[in-house]
Amino acid sequence: MRPGLLELRWAYGLFALLALESFLLAWLAPRPVVWALLLPVLLTLGVAAWLAPRLVAMLRGHRELKESYAQELGFARQIMETVEHGLTVSDEDGRFVYVNPAYARMLGLTPEQVVGRSPFEWTLPEDQERLRQARARRLSGESSSYMTRLRRADGSLISVVISGSPRWQGGRIVGNVAAVVAVGQLETGQLETEQP
Repeated sequence: MRPGLLELRWAYGLFALLALESFLLAWLAPRPVVWALLLPVLLTLGVAAWLAPRLVAMLRGHRELKESYAQELGFARQIMETVEHGLTVSDEDGRFVYVNPAYARMLGLTPEQVVGRSPFEWTLPEDQERLRQARARRLSGESSSYMTRLRRADGSLISVVISGSPRWQGGRIVGNVAAVVAVGQLETGQLETEQP
């Protein structure tokens, strides 16, 4: 059965009962009083009968939109969680609001240990100027790519290429989104990196 069809049938059944009650009132009550009482009731029933299928259609559309949104959100989350490259989302202050498991594994941590922290904590001090420049470019609306080295939780180093873009919301930049690929995962010549 289509969503909303049962509700529509119940609504029409209720309207039929109200109409029956109105006609019984008209038949049993004195005539002058009946028309004074019955006319507003009949008008209300007519408007309700006209409005009911439109309301059910609107509610059905809202429910279908909500289900579609949930499916799309689940699909996007599945991609972000299962992709082998690191994905990060940061806020205006540069703190991570989301990292996928692949990025956290690059650092030897869990996503929960990374969220809320700054990428400067893992970027080598001599590479932090590139990170500052890339962040400034993204906050001005430009995308950028650069190579850097990150210090993992166990102290070892990993070379990565980071490609980031501004994150827009409501017509303004609210942070950035970046893809992080370990250099060992890249084929030679696959990506041109931008040097400052």
